[in-house]
Amino acid sequence: MNLVKKLSLFFTIFFLLYQNLSAQTKAIVIVKSSSSDPFLKAVEGFKKEIRKSQIEAMFVEYDVSDESNPEPQIAQKIQDLKPDLIVTIGSRSTAIVSQKIRDIPIVFSMVLNPVSSGFVQSMRSSGNNLTGASLDIPISIQLEKFKFLVPKLKKLGVLFTQDSKPVVIEAQSICKKMGVELVSKLISSEKEIPGATEALAQEVDGLWAVADTIIFTPQSTQYILLYTLRNGLPLMGLSPSFVKAGALFTLACDHKDVGRQAGELALRILSGEESSQIPITIPRMIYLCLNLRTAEQINLKIPDNIVSVAKEVFK
Repeated sequence: MNLVKKLSLFFTIFFLLYQNLSAQTKAIVIVKSSSSDPFLKAVEGFKKEIRKSQIEAMFVEYDVSDESNPEPQIAQKIQDLKPDLIVTIGSRSTAIVSQKIRDIPIVFSMVLNPVSSGFVQSMRSSGNNLTGASLDIPISIQLEKFKFLVPKLKKLGVLFTQDSKPVVIEAQSICKKMGVELVSKLISSEKEIPGATEALAQEVDGLWAVADTIIFTPQSTQYILLYTLRNGLPLMGLSPSFVKAGALFTLACDHKDVGRQAGELALRILSGEESSQIPITIPRMIYLCLNLRTAEQINLKIPDNIVSVAKEVFK
């Protein structure tokens, strides 16, 4: 038995023993999609919030990217443990757990578009055993920042699929109020992206990226980044990694604080509230990430007062 399996067995046994020793201790299982830095920060924020409270908690963690924890077994292990609460960090872990477990409250974190992803019915009420802290920065804030950075923006382009259509519909009304025309291209597969991108580039002043797993694969993301950069088209990316790779800017959130938000929701559930009645939260700490090399290449001047407030600047 390797070290990882031994540790997993140890924590499971210790967890069960601890449950029997302290009836007041709340059992919390944390399932994360990855052990990359953003996910670890969210876990850190979550635990910190729980430990600030008067509630005594015992944590058991699973990582779905760990081959020693096959996906089909994770849900069964959790059901056997019978925790008071499950916390999922990321869309993949949320999908794995929520599809199998419907009788234990689940608080998700680090999830984009939880409604269009099918996890919840609405941001106000999930309609199931979930609630959570999303990564959804309001569309109005995203588009206002785009207009602020690119004052000459008259037509904004966006690629979308049926999955991301609700986001685009909302954006259309927001753009209209801003005096910007949203030019959208519906695609059904990754192979349509080059043609759709080139068609949009002929008639828009900027490209807005909407989270969509069909559109933003590693290959298509690289194509869109290179095309917009070579053709002088401002691109708002999905994350700081997009900006580092050549997108003009993005709005990002503090992952540790998103974890703290999930912790606040968890405490409400552990105090007796129903998860289905607790609204989904949006990030409350948002920051600007800029690529000045890109701005120079596309001949866009970013004022110093904007650069000074950006949290991340690539030069």
